[in-house]
Amino acid sequence: MLFLTATMGALTSCEEDIIIDTESGDPLIGISGGITTDKKQHRITISRTADFYSTQPIEMVSGAEVFIEDQTQTDTFHLREIEAGVYETDSVAGVMFHTYRLNVTVPDHGEKLHFYAVSTIDTCPAKIDSVQIHVETLFDEVYDNVYKICPYFQTTQKDIYYMFDLNINQDCLTDTLTDKTLLHMGNFSGLYYNGMEMSIIYKEINNYPKGIFHLDQTLTREHLDKGDMIHITMYGIPKDYYGYINDITNSIGSNPLMGSPTNVRTNIKGKEKEAVGYFYAASCIHYYMKISILPAE
Repeated sequence: MLFLTATMGALTSCEEDIIIDTESGDPLIGISGGITTDKKQHRITISRTADFYSTQPIEMVSGAEVFIEDQTQTDTFHLREIEAGVYETDSVAGVMFHTYRLNVTVPDHGEKLHFYAVSTIDTCPAKIDSVQIHVETLFDEVYDNVYKICPYFQTTQKDIYYMFDLNINQDCLTDTLTDKTLLHMGNFSGLYYNGMEMSIIYKEINNYPKGIFHLDQTLTREHLDKGDMIHITMYGIPKDYYGYINDITNSIGSNPLMGSPTNVRTNIKGKEKEAVGYFYAASCIHYYMKISILPAE
C-alpha cells in the first residue's frame, strides 16, 4: 500500500492522508486537486507516495512548475507554491462546458518529470429549493439521536454525478474525501429529489424524506442547535472522479473477509513515469440555511 497526501476543502483547505492499495515499489508522484465554477483560489497538492508501513512523514514536492490551461478559450492560470507541495491559483472561476488541462513539471534527482490531466465541466448541479431536518428512520426503527439533512431539488440531467460538502457555522464536516457525500440518481434521474415519486418509491422502508448527511447528536462536532448556520455545497462532478472517491473509500477500512480492491484509478498521465491522484473540473452551487427549528422540538 502507498500513502498519498491530498488537499480538499469547500471554504477551507484541509490535508488528508489517502491510503492507496497497490503493490510496493518505488515512490510515485501523487497529484490531487481541481478547479470549480466558484471564484476562489484553487489548489493542487503534490507529494510522493510512501510504503504503507513507513513511519516517515509524507514527502511533499517543492519547486514544481504548475499551471492550468483553459483549452476552450486558451487562458492559462499559473499556480504559486504557498507551502511545501501546495500550489494555488489567483482568485479565478472555472466556466461551464470548458475543458481544463493541468500541467505539472516536477524536479526529480536532477531531472524533470512531466505530468498532465484533462477534465471538463460538463454537468450542472440543480438548484436546491429547500432543506429540512428530520430524525433518522429505517423500517420500524427511529433513531432520535441522529438527524438527517434532507434537500429538495429537481435533477436536471439524466446521468449526473453529485458530490456534497457540509459546513455547520464555520466548521467543515466534510474536509476529507472519505467524508464527502456522493449521489448518483441512476434510473431515478429526472425525478424531484424528495418529491412525491420518491416518497412512493421509498415508502416500504420508511426512510422518506431521504437525507444526504446524517449527524450524530451525541457528537459535539455534529450537534445542531437553534441559530446554527448550515452551508451545503453541491457539485456536479465527472463520472470518473465519482469513481475515484469510491475507490478511495473502498480502500480504507475494507472488510477483511473481502478481497483487496484493485488499484485506485487516476487520470494523471506521466511522460516519463507513472503517477497517482486525480485532477477534476466541476460546477457547484451553494445553499445556506439558519436553523430555526429542530426535530426534537
